Amino acid sequence: MTRLMLFGLAVFALVFSFSSNANAHEIKSCKCEDSCYTKEVSKLSCSGGKARFSSKGLPNPKDPIMRGIIGTNQQFPTVHNYDFEILLKPKIASSPTPTEAGPMGVAVNGIPIFDPSTQGPINRKTGKRPSAFEEGELDVCGGHAGRGDDYHYHIAPKCLIDDLGAKWVDVDKKPIGYAMDGFPIFALGWFDKNNVVERQLDRCRGMKDDKGNYFYNVKTTSSWDVLNCLVGKPQRFARDRWQHRVDRTGKEITGIPMRFAIKDSTRQSYGRDVCHVMTGMLQGEQLLLTSGKARRVKAEEGSLFYCNKACYGLFFEADKSRKFGGRAIYYDYIVNGCPSGFDISGLKTFTPYEGPAQTRKGPAGTRK
Repeated sequence: MTRLMLFGLAVFALVFSFSSNANAHEIKSCKCEDSCYTKEVSKLSCSGGKARFSSKGLPNPKDPIMRGIIGTNQQFPTVHNYDFEILLKPKIASSPTPTEAGPMGVAVNGIPIFDPSTQGPINRKTGKRPSAFEEGELDVCGGHAGRGDDYHYHIAPKCLIDDLGAKWVDVDKKPIGYAMDGFPIFALGWFDKNNVVERQLDRCRGMKDDKGNYFYNVKTTSSWDVLNCLVGKPQRFARDRWQHRVDRTGKEITGIPMRFAIKDSTRQSYGRDVCHVMTGMLQGEQLLLTSGKARRVKAEEGSLFYCNKACYGLFFEADKSRKFGGRAIYYDYIVNGCPSGFDISGLKTFTPYEGPAQTRKGPAGTRK
């Protein structure tokens, strides 16, 4: 064999070795290791074939949650008390299970991961519910607060992945979450394009690593899909304990969807109260005036806030919406019980409705 041939074989072997290593993936399995969760997760334990942990349901305080939403339901991210259980050794089922509107997993910071769709009506043509991402309901991190004031993701948790960093995601190849069937969720290729696996994924957005371990991988570009179906058997993996917000009459508040673009969102404790404030732009809504007439808002800045049942500024839907050729809303401004230290004068609020008694639609109660 000539020296030229030997040299050629050596180069081929080197290139093949480099190529194989560049495309090889051996994921990290660490469900029972504290180092594979963020500080927002607590009480990690493993027994009986399951990993168990708890969280308050809020991400890193530095994450700009709720910012960038253009269609909000006036819900605020509040403290929850989650307990999660994840199978240690999940198995692939005989056939995949479609996801449904609702939770389908949990991120490593203890934040639930939901199906991409909203709770809206099913489109007869597509057979699908509206996409939270396409409807503008998600913040820059990929999440929002739901009807239970529960913050959760509908797409890849972008801020969390950036917080975890390249070493976690693409070097050590540790999970960014777990699906409700127990299989881990990764973000390979988020930082290092040499790790992109998009073309290798099955229809559920999963694949096996070099040792035969199955995992899901989020889409690293828009629309940042997490998974499309579950290859394992879905499990009841979460329990939650929390108290719903109430209005002045003691009835639960379930905010109405509205066109309010959120620029900023804050939460701060004042004694026993936690005051939530969202500032932004109200657009295209009809406001009910004290005169009984309605005014169409093109673009108006203001704040939505809630501290307790005697300190809030929120919009509610008026019963007489048909009179105005469409929905009319009014701003309920209650400040007789605001906690000491909460500077209500520093907020730019909307004009409150102070007309005749107005019965609210839904569970928000009756204006008095």
